[in-house]
Amino acid sequence: MENSELLITHFMLGFSSLLVATLGKLVRPESPNGMMGYRTKRSMKSQATWDFANDFGGNMMMWTSIGTVTIQILSYFIFQGEVSLYVTLVALFLGMIISIGSTEYQLAQRFDKAGNPKAKTGDRF
Repeated sequence: MENSELLITHFMLGFSSLLVATLGKLVRPESPNGMMGYRTKRSMKSQATWDFANDFGGNMMMWTSIGTVTIQILSYFIFQGEVSLYVTLVALFLGMIISIGSTEYQLAQRFDKAGNPKAKTGDRF
């Protein structure tokens, strides 16, 4: 892959990652739906689980995107050619797995199987 093509690919990947995270953080659907938002079985149980999952998941997505772009910039200068792109894709994949896993874990800790809040934990996250 030519250097200019690699740079454009990195830019598009970083931009799209940050765009999705920003939209996930700023554009919040008011109620559970099948089109938009953090949609899993657990997050769609109730309005409370929906609100929490979209808030927490949006934050996790933003941090994942920022971390991925940081790794992307570093890998572009450290690794040769396409290897930097592979490192970035692995970082993005692992970040998404961690984001989804963390959100699901927090939902399980804070809500029962019916989507009702468990005892107050005293903090928002």
